[in-house]
Amino acid sequence: MDWGENLACACVEAYDYLYKGMRFERDLLGLLVCLYGGIRTPMRFPRTQVIALVNQKGGCGKTSSSVAIAAAFCNLGYSACLADTDPQCNATESFGVRAESIVEGGKYTLADAYLKKRAATDLELDFGERFGGNLTLLPGHRGLSSVPLKLESELQIAIADGEKTTLDADEMRGEQRLRLKKSLDTLRGKRDVVIIDTPPSLDFLMVSTLVAADWFIIPVFPSGYDLKGLELLMRTVSKVKERYNPGLRLAGVLLGNYDRTAILDRQIHEMLKGRFGGETVFNTTIGRSVRMREATVHGKTIFEMPDAGLQAEQFQALIHEMLNRGSKKKDQTLNPLPDDEIFGKVANG
Repeated sequence: MDWGENLACACVEAYDYLYKGMRFERDLLGLLVCLYGGIRTPMRFPRTQVIALVNQKGGCGKTSSSVAIAAAFCNLGYSACLADTDPQCNATESFGVRAESIVEGGKYTLADAYLKKRAATDLELDFGERFGGNLTLLPGHRGLSSVPLKLESELQIAIADGEKTTLDADEMRGEQRLRLKKSLDTLRGKRDVVIIDTPPSLDFLMVSTLVAADWFIIPVFPSGYDLKGLELLMRTVSKVKERYNPGLRLAGVLLGNYDRTAILDRQIHEMLKGRFGGETVFNTTIGRSVRMREATVHGKTIFEMPDAGLQAEQFQALIHEMLNRGSKKKDQTLNPLPDDEIFGKVANG
């Protein structure tokens, strides 16, 4: 082990002691963070898990859940990266990061993964010691909304210049759909989880996210409108599995904005279990609360809000449920995501 590796190990050990409440000089810790761009916890999963939160309907808790899930993994000692593929950039700005300032500062965003084929390792923003060095961000940008048009223009120019023929068009479009996957693949073996927030549509950005993911979570609110769109979503998933990503699996359906006292909410929870199978709908529900909105306004996660303890506990319970599914030991939390057999029941898949 060389000098750099020894120092990196020392950094991890120092942070472990700090996390457990033992006293360390913060100046030394800050120096190490500055030198190494944040303290990295060694991976706990044998393989990186890429998890997308998908639903073509807006206002169903995708962004708030993506941010909270990434923070919950970090809070449990896992390394996580949050990728924001939504042109609205709400996930990016949930951390207090202004999307426009990233480009103004000469840094890359996820738009560059599509347009310039940049690796995700080139795009990561580090929060230093804010999350113990365990959380990074692949920032979104408003320019993501024009990515499909620019890629189509790229294709047409290649054909017009004689570099490609119309017979190559399908192959080129397929390659474009794989660009996000190739970018995120550079994080495999470096982060335990990559969480992807997606736009409220089934367009190019959503499809490329499904191509890149290992798992997908469907967040829904207890509303008839939320349930009606799930069939189209699952047909899209089925086509992606068939053409690009046969390993894509449903990690679970997450019910948010849930009121335990409302009969309708409980009925919808049971309807979801009947539709997807009881084992694929999370038992953990996310309660209705103003704390989630308050965290967004303040540019913080719920784990950083002193009055959001209940919501933080719910998302932490969700992570434990994900980790413990398929495990014979109730309290085992080091098992990667659930056994494949549990998620063979993808509707229309």
